[in-house]
Amino acid sequence: MIVVTFLTLKTEAQVDHELFRTILTDIADRDEEQDLDQLPELLEELSNNPVYINQADHEELARLFWLTDFQVKSLLDHVKKAGAILSYYEIAYLYGFTPELAQSLQPFISLEKRQEITKIKPERVIRYGRHKLITGMQTVLQKQEGYTRPDSIENKYSGSPAKIYLKYVFKYADKVHFGFTAEKDPGESFFRKNNPYGFDFYSGHLQVNTNGLLKSLTLGDFRTDFGQGLVLWSGLNYGKSAMTLNTMRYNERLRRYGSAGENRFFRGIGSTFRLRPFHLTIFYSRKAIDATVSEESEDGKILSVSTHVNTGYHRTPNEIAQKDAIKEQVTGANISLTRPDWHIGATATHYRFEVPLIPNSYIYNYFAFKGRSGSNYSIDFRVHLGDIIVYGEQALCPNGAYGLLYGAQMLVSEHLTANILYRYYAKDFHALYGNAPGENTRNNNEEGFFMGWNWNPGGRWRFSSYVDIFRFPWLQYRAYSPSYGRDILLQADYTPVRDTRIYIQAKYKEKEENQQESTVNRTISVRTMSVKMMFSHQLNEHIRIGNHWEIKNYRKDNTLSNGYFLAQDIQVKLFNNFPLQITARYAIFDSGDYNARIYSYENDMLHAFSIPAFYDQGTRLYMLVKYSFGEHIDFRIKYAITQYTDKKTIGSGLNMIQGNRYSELKLQAVCKF
Repeated sequence: MIVVTFLTLKTEAQVDHELFRTILTDIADRDEEQDLDQLPELLEELSNNPVYINQADHEELARLFWLTDFQVKSLLDHVKKAGAILSYYEIAYLYGFTPELAQSLQPFISLEKRQEITKIKPERVIRYGRHKLITGMQTVLQKQEGYTRPDSIENKYSGSPAKIYLKYVFKYADKVHFGFTAEKDPGESFFRKNNPYGFDFYSGHLQVNTNGLLKSLTLGDFRTDFGQGLVLWSGLNYGKSAMTLNTMRYNERLRRYGSAGENRFFRGIGSTFRLRPFHLTIFYSRKAIDATVSEESEDGKILSVSTHVNTGYHRTPNEIAQKDAIKEQVTGANISLTRPDWHIGATATHYRFEVPLIPNSYIYNYFAFKGRSGSNYSIDFRVHLGDIIVYGEQALCPNGAYGLLYGAQMLVSEHLTANILYRYYAKDFHALYGNAPGENTRNNNEEGFFMGWNWNPGGRWRFSSYVDIFRFPWLQYRAYSPSYGRDILLQADYTPVRDTRIYIQAKYKEKEENQQESTVNRTISVRTMSVKMMFSHQLNEHIRIGNHWEIKNYRKDNTLSNGYFLAQDIQVKLFNNFPLQITARYAIFDSGDYNARIYSYENDMLHAFSIPAFYDQGTRLYMLVKYSFGEHIDFRIKYAITQYTDKKTIGSGLNMIQGNRYSELKLQAVCKF
């Protein structure tokens, strides 16, 4: 058994790089609710609007988010002292770089001189603007319980099992961006019932960037990233991963939103101004959000809600009743001053809901946010002190509770870099739109210390590791007493030749939970350990192969689960002049239960990816075919089938399938003009 794979085709090599696949898999493994579609979009934009590294400043180079601040500074110093970089191979020999890192940059940078556009002229926008239209659908081929129930039963899916989406993007260099996204999830109605006008979700944006006082203006949907994420962060939280040095963040201030995720974004207007030497950003957002109604008046007016719902699904009567239940208003501002060796910024935000949020009266919700409104204020900073970068952010909310994180990156030697981070989020600290590093999804009720390092001894080896120790001073869901935990990762990367990469990763995690679901004030340690090996190799110009092997062990009290996953992929481009690309995988897996599940990245449609969780016992096979009709139209089709050998039904509730086979079909067309 053998392989996982990736053919590094120039056109869509972005997500296929092992670095980004590892990031996405690590995020999925943490079971966090994040809009992962943002990463493929970000990489594609970088590919379309590369960083001109011979002219870029610190802020522009920070768009290459997987570089550390030391590596950014190394690039800047090299260009300043030695002149323009003339070859991609030259980057591999810069201080703090490796051939693998330089290879990951290649699709997203340019060595040419940037053609400056000083004024936005409508006739040039129309003439030189570029359009992209993406449409697609996917469906499960087996009948699921929610679609087979008779209409007399209320609890069933209101629409078809097909997921349908449509996306349009227009851009003129990096100056004008316009786009919209429409999506219908499986089970949601389409041009009928509660969606008489078509899709269930719509999103749109217009962003204009200039070289003058107005740096950017964004209308419609956008996201905000400021400081280290304690108060406002809508983008991805890469969190704990093999990128052990990237807990320090660079913010993008305002950014248009084009994803199909239905929650973590704002809707309204935002602008960033150049008030030299400062940058000032202000925004206002108002949109409807989903919520679980807990109290209504006699005339049906909503008086309070118990939760804000983030699933984005509106398939059943209960889910449809939650859709757009209340209005949310958010305002915010940030002012920052950035210099090559230091940065300081201040952020303030205020949010208000149409009706109060009153969480259910579980004991672990005692310190949870309650009420209609709240505010947050923070100060963030970053400063270079020789070979040490100190960074941090401290935030407050009106009740006096605070959250803080302070960290330092240290360049111990050319080959060894270390990173430490301390975080403390009080149990009654409420920052509903923050997303700073941590073990929990919410930044409250947590204290932790993270330490990571990266060692490049030269040659073909690279080693990275982190240790994270954390505690939760107050109760949590599934932990009815103060609890503790630790998380450890070790990874070794070996690149024997340019087109071959092997890495072995071992992870150990220990976290306390209730001994049994009904137990109060009694927690025990839950231990999870996994070891995986990834191998990829370019056989020749047309074929690349790889391999994913992983084992996992889960232990809680007397419960023990073991699992393994083994996959072989191959990606083939048949002929030089025949635009057909085929990717295929065959995998086997066996795990005792869901606790020992194993995630594995799969190639998928453009702007999409798949990281299914494998548990129970069975096999997985998929094939993805891409054919290009000239330079303007791409067509993709993916068929995947999972066959279980240890059960006669799959799933539960409305998703239950009678039988042991689960298969999916996906179709997509991309038109570029």
